[in-house]
Amino acid sequence: MKTYLSALIALVVLFIAHILGNTFDLYTHINGYDIPMHILGGVGIGFSIIAVLRSCTFKIDNYYWVGVLLVFIGGFLWELFEAYYGIAGAPVGTKAYYIDTIKDLFDDTLGGLIVVYVEKARIK
Repeated sequence: MKTYLSALIALVVLFIAHILGNTFDLYTHINGYDIPMHILGGVGIGFSIIAVLRSCTFKIDNYYWVGVLLVFIGGFLWELFEAYYGIAGAPVGTKAYYIDTIKDLFDDTLGGLIVVYVEKARIK
């Protein structure tokens, strides 16, 4: 239950920060505003995935790392979404685009790793 609550809190904070970011154009006015957004997105998705994997009837021996992998895949899909709709940090195909995409995927995965750390500490 704590994992679901953690996921809900992280995703609500992410939603509010994203709305504020769009409303006040913070993504362009604050350099690096997307960094905590990607980390928080990774945290929210990570907690959600871990909560769902824990409640499944089949058992995965090391579901934490499956969760991190799924967070990475979710981040990759988000980067495809950004590229398709032209909302990436730089024009698609440029060096700046690839650097931004790699940084964003790193931040998403970092969020998933934070979840692994928190959940393993919660169990002990």
